Amino acid sequence: MVNASFINRLSQAVDRIESQTRPRPWKVVHVRRDIGEDQDVALDRHYAAHPEDRDANVVIWRLFDKATSGDDGD
Repeated sequence: MVNASFINRLSQAVDRIESQTRPRPWKVVHVRRDIGEDQDVALDRHYAAHPEDRDANVVIWRLFDKATSGDDGD
């Protein structure tokens, strides 16, 4: 005999299987970087402030000139 509890567990199992087989969209991260700054240093600085971005698939660099911008960045 099928009861509500069994149907609920079955539904959760189907949802879990669907989430594993569905392709996830790429994670894109924007990182500010001074023109003369090494990209590894910029990534380390960004990841220190935003550790959730470590699994990013794509990194887009936002270049700026610290001498003329007057902005400290991240």
